[in-house]
Amino acid sequence: MSRLAPAISLLALLCLLDAAAPTASAQPEKPADKERFELRIIRVGNTFQGLRFKTTTGESWQLVVDKFEKVPETGPVPPGEYEIKLVTDDNDWTAFRIERKTGLTWQLKNRKWVKFKEPGEDKGA
Repeated sequence: MSRLAPAISLLALLCLLDAAAPTASAQPEKPADKERFELRIIRVGNTFQGLRFKTTTGESWQLVVDKFEKVPETGPVPPGEYEIKLVTDDNDWTAFRIERKTGLTWQLKNRKWVKFKEPGEDKGA
C-alpha cells in the first residue's frame, strides 16, 4: 500500500491541475499562452515514469521521485512544435521527441536527448 501512495498523490495532483485549468471559452488566448507545458506519464512495473516538456522548445524535465530534473541536450534544439511519446515494456522505458514540422527526432538515452541522424548527414562535404 505504501508504494501506491506517491502514485495516488501524483494522480490526484494531475486531476486538480486539469480541473483548475481555464477552458478556451473562459479566457481568450494571449500570445504568452502559446508556450505551454505538457506531461507524459507511463507505468513501468510498479513505478510511474514521466516527462514534462515545453511544446514550443522541446525543453524537458524527467520526473525523479518527487521532483523534476532537466533532461540535458546533446546538441542544439531549434524552436518548433514538439511532441513526446513514451514507450515501455515490463522492465524499462524510453522516450522519443519529434519536431512536428521538420520531423527532427530524438531518443532519450541515459537520461539525455540524442538526435537521430537525418538522411545525408553521414556523407562528407
